[in-house]
Amino acid sequence: MFLWPCVVACVLAGCSVFAGHPMTGQPYAVPRNLTRVRSAARFAVSEFNREFAKGPFTYILLNITSARIQVVSGLKYSLEVKLGQCKQRDMVQTNTCVHQSEPRELWCLFIVMEIPWESVYVLAKKECRDS
Repeated sequence: MFLWPCVVACVLAGCSVFAGHPMTGQPYAVPRNLTRVRSAARFAVSEFNREFAKGPFTYILLNITSARIQVVSGLKYSLEVKLGQCKQRDMVQTNTCVHQSEPRELWCLFIVMEIPWESVYVLAKKECRDS
């Protein structure tokens, strides 16, 4: 009889100890302006642009709207970003973005895996839609 109140008290105490702290291996939100987050986002956009290398347009990173990191065998970044479309030839010649009359913007979810001890990034997933 006395056992159940003790069990309940221990469970509730454990919940309050871990409240606000992610469990080991769980993704957790990080500031969008962290150097590592920005590096992962730039890598993802660079890989995304490889698909359009021969086309008339390229995409630039406008904003990182959300960033989460999960420690796995390396670091797994889940990044929600907004991309803007630019004319490819202007980016190559002047390194400036010339938007079209109605610029196309995309909302993308990128999953980037980083193996820091090998300085390796891999774009594991990309999902984009018009914003």
